[in-house]
Amino acid sequence: MSKRVFVVTGGSSGIGLAVIKKLTGDPSHHVFSFSRSKEKIERAMLDLEKVPENLEFIEGDVCNEADCQRFYEKLKENHHFIYGLVNAAGVLTKGGIENITYSQWKYNLDVNLNGPYIFTKSLLPMIKAAKGASIVNVSSIASMRPGRSVAYSVSKAGLDMLTAYLAGELAPYKIRVNSVNPGFIKTNIHIDNQIVTTSNEYKTLVSETASKNPLGRAGEANEVADLILFLLNDKSSWITGSIFKIDGGTLIENDFLPIQKKP
Repeated sequence: MSKRVFVVTGGSSGIGLAVIKKLTGDPSHHVFSFSRSKEKIERAMLDLEKVPENLEFIEGDVCNEADCQRFYEKLKENHHFIYGLVNAAGVLTKGGIENITYSQWKYNLDVNLNGPYIFTKSLLPMIKAAKGASIVNVSSIASMRPGRSVAYSVSKAGLDMLTAYLAGELAPYKIRVNSVNPGFIKTNIHIDNQIVTTSNEYKTLVSETASKNPLGRAGEANEVADLILFLLNDKSSWITGSIFKIDGGTLIENDFLPIQKKP
């Protein structure tokens, strides 16, 4: 029996890499990671220590239609279906309209919103052929409440609407489309995107964020990956068009429901 093919963008770091680690644990899966950073791919290989036989890292840019088409053609040589797609590639630029440039704004919109659109569209024939595939977009709670980046927040709000639209459009093909919206997760994104530049600054950021969270801690990439795996498998076969917050309760805090300080 042929293996089930799963594709993860941004699979060389953060949530994407956590998803890959879980997917490759099942020998019936064949997993492809699509990432534009050769440096991050090499870092991921070191993190994995031994690259599983059912995992392939492919270098490419989700914003580049030619790269996405080449990836599709490569997959089509040996596989007929894609059972799961996780759009996890993302970038973050801190600042509002007075602080970031148009090129930074465009960069965030390209990777976080245009990328999932281009990549999903490129792979759609193989996704449709599976007759029961699942697409999971990695969004953010910043789509629901403005965060520290106007570009990031707007791009993720757009991604949520793309999720809802595609869920309706692709339902006749038995394709499910859902979104997971994490709060603050401990990954490399803040250092890779120079939100902070040192390990001490990052520890301070994690500590400050945790203190504002009802559960009193930041999230882990593995926790988000567990939710994504649920949405990829048949146990979630009647779920589509849904936006799943996974934020430790961050969005429930307000003036009427303040965080209870530990005694």
